[in-house]
Amino acid sequence: MIIIILLDQYTKINILKYMLNHSEEIKLLPFLNFTLVFNSGVAFGIFKSFGQIVPHVFSIIGVTFGIGLITWAFFNKKHYFAMTFISAGALGNAIDRIRLGVVIDFIDVFWKNLHWPAFNIADISICLGACIFLYGELNKNKKRKV
Repeated sequence: MIIIILLDQYTKINILKYMLNHSEEIKLLPFLNFTLVFNSGVAFGIFKSFGQIVPHVFSIIGVTFGIGLITWAFFNKKHYFAMTFISAGALGNAIDRIRLGVVIDFIDVFWKNLHWPAFNIADISICLGACIFLYGELNKNKKRKV
């Protein structure tokens, strides 16, 4: 978990430093850019119009959620990997909100003029953890039916 959080924070700090000095986006592939986005909402910018209290509320929720998932996995003795990825992502984004009042997003995936909302390493970790959890749950149910 610490490695994911450190990687997330390292990439965000370096993108922020670079982009503040070189305001253009970084074109990596025909479908992938790095571009700086300050996300004051939650996933994909939802709730960003609710004002200055949002970062504080979601920081508390993120830290509580991250610690809660790890605790749940420990006591229930299941889904360790999934909950670790989800918790690391939640804590990585909560650190941004506590430090900056916003989450730094920078990965821009697109096709022609259609852009997926920008995201970061913490978001990837949350999605990966959710996929691992769902895969485990679906396979568990298949084994019971056999």
